[in-house]
Amino acid sequence: MTRPPLHPGMTFRQLSQWVWNISLDGKHVGTVSGDRLGGFTARDVDFHCIGRGYDSAEAAMQAWVPANTAGID
Repeated sequence: MTRPPLHPGMTFRQLSQWVWNISLDGKHVGTVSGDRLGGFTARDVDFHCIGRGYDSAEAAMQAWVPANTAGID
């Protein structure tokens, strides 16, 4: 099974070795933090967890991809 591509309007900026800011269509939507040992966690702009235990930062960033963009109807 292949991973769907990230949303074309999604950007990320690495703040430190373990933290990324995530923007979707120019709007800040949250952060991803973690490492390969403990897993990666996606948080919304209010720092509420919206997903954890991802294998990579890229996989955690999928938490913000709209379902229709990811090829899921």
